[in-house]
Parts: sequence; C-alpha cells; structure tokens
Amino acid sequence: MNRLKKEEARKYREAREGLTEAEVKQMDKKEASQQALEELTRQIHLEWFPEEYDFMMDSSADAKDRKRGVNPMSQDYTERANARRQALGVEPLGDNGLPTTRKSWEVAAEEARRRIG
Repeated sequence: MNRLKKEEARKYREAREGLTEAEVKQMDKKEASQQALEELTRQIHLEWFPEEYDFMMDSSADAKDRKRGVNPMSQDYTERANARRQALGVEPLGDNGLPTTRKSWEVAAEEARRRIG
C-alpha cells in the first residue's frame, strides 16, 4: 500500500470513528454519491470542452508560446471551439488558448447534476 492509500485509509477511519454502523453506511453512501457526481462532471467536461486539455500535448515550443501568450492552436480550431463555448454559455479561450475562468467546470457540474437527477 502506497503512502496516498495509507493516508486515505487513515482519514476514512478517523471520519467514522465513534459512529454507529447506520451512520457509517449513510456517510459511505453520501461519499459514493459525491464521487459519482465528480466523475461524471469530469467526463462531461472532457467531452464538451476538449480544447481545455490540448495543452497536455504541447511540444516544448508550443508550451513556450503559451507562456508568452501566443495560442499554438490553429485559428479555425480556436474559432470553432469559442463558438461552441459561447453556445454553452462559457467565455471564449484566452489569447494563449487556455480558459480564463472555471465556468466550463460549472456548466459540466450542472449537466452532471441534471443527469443524475
């Protein structure tokens, strides 16, 4: 078991210390529900806003351009992404091709809550 897993197990035990079995089950259910919502939010965000992950595939030259405020993505791709973002009520990408706010995460979270009910 690695250090992270040990720390998570410790926090789990401490959070449930002194609780009844019913309270532990209720807490487990609530945490599982929250994790499911977070996972669905991540999936929706990746699906609806893939342009926010493009920086992960940047070459060293692209990364340097982004640091200088230059968007290495093509103008056509950026325009299509910004049009889609605008239709979803999200601000366009910044000059460097990165998001300027967390609004896309809020939109994805709203959709996840809507889907879960």
